[in-house]
Amino acid sequence: MKLKVNRKTIEIFEGALVRHALLRYFAVKGLDVRLVDTLKVTDRWGHEIDLDAPASQHSAITFRSEKIKVKSEI
Repeated sequence: MKLKVNRKTIEIFEGALVRHALLRYFAVKGLDVRLVDTLKVTDRWGHEIDLDAPASQHSAITFRSEKIKVKSEI
């Protein structure tokens, strides 16, 4: 299934959790996956969601962390 993490579309397996989507995103971006547990994750409406919540097709999640610097792809 496909969903967006910080405006980047990623593909993960059916039945995945939010944690799995973030791990995939971090792996693709070359970020330290150990930081996933320190993140504050929100849905497209700004509601905080748990890392163990189920991910769903076409959803959009964002995370913020001062420890992580993501290079822009513009």
